[in-house]
Amino acid sequence: MSSEESEEVSRLLGKWSGDDLEARAALMPLVRSELSRLATLDADQARVAELRIFEGLTLDKTAEVMSVSIASVKLNWNMAKAWLTQEIKMADVPMPAARRANETPANTSIFKLTYSDGSETQMFLLPEGDTLVGRSQVCNLVIKDPSMSRRHARFEVREGRCFVEDLGSSAGTCKNGEFITHAELRDGDVVSLGQMQFAVREPAPEQVRLSGMHSFTNATVTLPIARFAASRSPGTDAKAREIDSNRLVAMLSDVSCELARSTSLSQILDRIIALTFEMTHADRAFLMLMDEQSGELVPRVARCRDGSPSHGATISRTIAGTVFKDRVALLASDAQLDSRFEASESILLQDIRSCMCAPLWHDTEVIGILYVDNPESSRFSAGDLNLFTTLSNYAAVAIEQARLGARLLEERRHRERLQRYHSPRVIERILEGENETGASFIAQERQISVLFADIVGFTAMSEQMTPPEVAKLLNQFFEAMIDVIFEHEGTLDKFIGDAILATFGAALAQQDHAVRCVRAALDMRKALASFNAKRHQPELRMRIAINSGCALVGDIGSPKRREFTVMGDVVNTASRLESGATQPDQIIISGTTYQLVKDEIKARALGSVNLRGRSGPVDIYEV
Repeated sequence: MSSEESEEVSRLLGKWSGDDLEARAALMPLVRSELSRLATLDADQARVAELRIFEGLTLDKTAEVMSVSIASVKLNWNMAKAWLTQEIKMADVPMPAARRANETPANTSIFKLTYSDGSETQMFLLPEGDTLVGRSQVCNLVIKDPSMSRRHARFEVREGRCFVEDLGSSAGTCKNGEFITHAELRDGDVVSLGQMQFAVREPAPEQVRLSGMHSFTNATVTLPIARFAASRSPGTDAKAREIDSNRLVAMLSDVSCELARSTSLSQILDRIIALTFEMTHADRAFLMLMDEQSGELVPRVARCRDGSPSHGATISRTIAGTVFKDRVALLASDAQLDSRFEASESILLQDIRSCMCAPLWHDTEVIGILYVDNPESSRFSAGDLNLFTTLSNYAAVAIEQARLGARLLEERRHRERLQRYHSPRVIERILEGENETGASFIAQERQISVLFADIVGFTAMSEQMTPPEVAKLLNQFFEAMIDVIFEHEGTLDKFIGDAILATFGAALAQQDHAVRCVRAALDMRKALASFNAKRHQPELRMRIAINSGCALVGDIGSPKRREFTVMGDVVNTASRLESGATQPDQIIISGTTYQLVKDEIKARALGSVNLRGRSGPVDIYEV
């Protein structure tokens, strides 16, 4: 092994162990165990790390042994190092206390993607540099989902920042529901590649991590949240805190108002931490929320009283687990002597002797934890814990309200968008289907029926009218026709001058799409008769053509502007039937449509017609 490569591996092992030989020996079983676990996710990454660490092979030699390119080895090596670094940070490794007391946590940002692969949640660490994602085997992250392109998107990590770029994919790339071509990603963003969704997670420098290296040896004060929430006057132990009851009520009122004024979740989290410092004498405050996908506690804010981030901080995994699972608020008045948590050590090492931790309790669920600590012994009292717990309850309600508000806003925008195309009944079924399956308007093939309708002689008619009169007439005509289309659960694709393009079976799969389409056409003819009867001007005449077949349906266009529409020969044929083979007042259907409706709707054969752009004749029928 070359000296350069030896130094690289040596530096890595030294970083993990703090250059302590005993610690390095203790780490080796953990490294082997983590490589075995990594092998179940990515065998190549695990094999590269094994050859580099345990067999001391250079990058060139590793590539030769594995019969792959050096570039591939470098990528897998970087990803394996990121995986191992993160897992070693999270593990309870029996390292010497003296080394742990002096160690400085690394501040390197590690971005990871979490996504659902069938029934399991998967995690993928993004290494420094580029990561290709798509269906092709040449991609670094291969996703065998038909909605994704072969080379769909590129993730790039550089200098602690993460970006995503769409590579001209057919279905597009979205960040938090908005189509993008290139965008920077932050912790909590959701990237959609086709129908696949990836949550971005970043253990930022100011974030805190859970650790098993904590030790508590004195009695603690615990407060069951269920009993606390049900008490007559929660958080009013003013005597213990030496706070006047009127001041306490005013303080809690201010808390409620402050949180109500905040809008976004990030604003609320920042305000919760600020209020925590105002209501307690804590030097540090941490807020963690449960990840809905993994069920793990994820750090969201870690801050010192002066506003600076708390770099490399740790929280006892035992305390966090107790508070979260047992639903109790906990006060450790003298952490160095607490006998219930003998297995931990970091509070001793960091000389922190007082901490409080309370669950963020909403309704019947715990959605996270709020934690504060102080370097001074017995800094917090039972009264502090009451006040702190009350704040955590207010905070949980505010967080859930922010989440609910964001969901309602997104649903409203989604519903408003759907209302442009679909009837209320179809909208409800679409929303129900999305909730059950996670489906969206990703372009896909479907069997549909297409209806084209236009006003006969409208160009000549409009020459005798003013523009406002033309607009008024079209609006009235379209309103009458669209009501009928929606009544039969059709979808409005677009208006083309005085013409209407409507589809059936596009937004939702409909076994009887052809029957619905033809019946809608018959009712449109009746609606036009009623429309003409109410007007004192020349009657409008209409022609309608219908064709059925397979089409590409969904959001189609550029990342800057997309529309729900349909594409394919079935659409072109319907358009040409309407313009070239349909007479005024006629409803013409193709032979394909006739075969789908002949058992329910009577139609008269008109023979075959040749249409521009088609190699053979098309059978047509009049309804």
